[in-house]
Amino acid sequence: MQERHTSMIRELHKAEDVRERLQGLEGVARSYPADHDMRQRLESMNIGQVLEMVENDIDTLRDALLHPGGS
Repeated sequence: MQERHTSMIRELHKAEDVRERLQGLEGVARSYPADHDMRQRLESMNIGQVLEMVENDIDTLRDALLHPGGS
């Protein structure tokens, strides 16, 4: 059980790192004018959608860590 808990904490930290990097990339995209090619390329990657999915993963992991054995 402790090993699973430790593994989930590692996964949570990785997901938080991914979130930070995606937020940074989103910030870089916004630093370009709306009609700039680089901004359009970055926005075509659907960073916001991926960020939302990562946030959901983080919430799920946190919930599982706070309420082990919950459904």
